Amino acid sequence: MRRFILIFIMCACAWGPLGAQTLGDFLSDAKSGDAVAQYNAAMCYLHGWGTEADSSRWHHFMRLAAEGGLEEAAERLAEHYAPVAPELAAYWSGQESTLPYKYHYRSFDQGCYYGELRRGMRDGYGTFVWDDGRILSAYWEDGEQYGTCRIADTHQLTYGYFNDFSGTGAILLSDGHQFEGVEGATIYVGYIEEGVPSDHGAFYDAEGRNLYYGPLKEGRPSGVATPAGYPYSWTRESYEGGDSWEGESIEGVRQGFGIYRWADGAWWCGFWERGVREGTGLYMRADGALITGLWSNDVLQ
Repeated sequence: MRRFILIFIMCACAWGPLGAQTLGDFLSDAKSGDAVAQYNAAMCYLHGWGTEADSSRWHHFMRLAAEGGLEEAAERLAEHYAPVAPELAAYWSGQESTLPYKYHYRSFDQGCYYGELRRGMRDGYGTFVWDDGRILSAYWEDGEQYGTCRIADTHQLTYGYFNDFSGTGAILLSDGHQFEGVEGATIYVGYIEEGVPSDHGAFYDAEGRNLYYGPLKEGRPSGVATPAGYPYSWTRESYEGGDSWEGESIEGVRQGFGIYRWADGAWWCGFWERGVREGTGLYMRADGALITGLWSNDVLQ
């Protein structure tokens, strides 16, 4: 019966925009905790049926419907998370966990957390997903993110060693976006404050050419362009078997910040020196298990 109700309402949405009163009643039921209404509200926000399309509200209501036990919602979330948060995809699809430690699911007003807990707080490895689409994979202490992390956003990936979302790392833009004030720049490496280039750093274009290295003000270069002869570039390499690497290099040798991706979906991000991992880094296995720490001569200490 529940599946029939879902299909009926989706078809009604598809046949034409919902009236204001109908949509108001519909959302009222969703906000009161009706999982079926939450699912259909999510579908209307996804497709723009009777309202403006809104990805944040789509995710919010679909998450609530899944938390309410609606199988269809859990299936959709599993499909959505599969390429970016495999551990959450496995959770919503009901697969047996392969993680090396105990993960717990917690719901929040603005999103959800799946990871380790201690005394009921986020503590250890875990992933937080905001309803607006941001996904943070990190190590946590007493409920706060700490150390090397990865933040996936709608059009950018941010990697770095952060405390309170500020620290040294890299930002990679996608979907035709570029940094303001540096024409053609799609990659940034340097200091980051709350997701914005700050203080001092380097910008690269999609071809890996360095466009600027120096001081920043309000996220934009505040000095002159990098002179010719700057030794760093952003390099991309693909290997037989499907592995790939991209990051800073000097004369073809990995040096600076870089990301290695394995064909099975695992990845590592962090700092390199003379071609090997050296310094802080974050490793995510193909099943979503996280390991962060200090690497020396390519070995985790």
